[in-house]
Amino acid sequence: MILDVERNSPEEHEAVKFKMRQANQAGDFTRRDRSLPIKYLEITSSEELLVQQAKKRPAVILSSSVDQYEDIRQLLKQKGKRHQQEDAIFVVPCYGIQTEFDPYGFIPEIVFRIRHMLYRQFFYVPASKKFDEGVLRLDRIQVVVGRDRSAIEPSDVCLSQEVTDFLLALFSYCLTGAESDDLTAILDLTRKKYPK
Repeated sequence: MILDVERNSPEEHEAVKFKMRQANQAGDFTRRDRSLPIKYLEITSSEELLVQQAKKRPAVILSSSVDQYEDIRQLLKQKGKRHQQEDAIFVVPCYGIQTEFDPYGFIPEIVFRIRHMLYRQFFYVPASKKFDEGVLRLDRIQVVVGRDRSAIEPSDVCLSQEVTDFLLALFSYCLTGAESDDLTAILDLTRKKYPK
């Protein structure tokens, strides 16, 4: 959805009116007249404000940092383009599993197949002391910019090194379709246990 925002009146730049609409009009994301700026909104003439549902959920951090270069930071600061180098984290979100008390999440029949590694984009995660069991979705990997609590709240739970290595091999397989020898061996074992 797009949030169309404009000033309530030409004299005010904090009071706004808006409407939500589908992002399907021919002129979306093209140059528009934005000659009256709105305070706190730094959108250019070819940008739109998007609105979408969001939910905080558990996730596995695949990479906790990207390279940051001081010489580039200074240059970008001078040029007013700090956004071209930002602190980013790559995360794989974890989705819940449907139970008799919770109708949402992956249905048990699919979870059974995921546990047997039949789908390369899903990875089963058992319950821990702090989290319920769930399914990591490699097809929903996200980039989180910054470390604000509204974006990420790290916990002290982590995957073992062996499981992390396996998850990274599965991620590579998800992206490329190419299996490593170790991944092939594990997939063969788990799939043989799946009842025909």
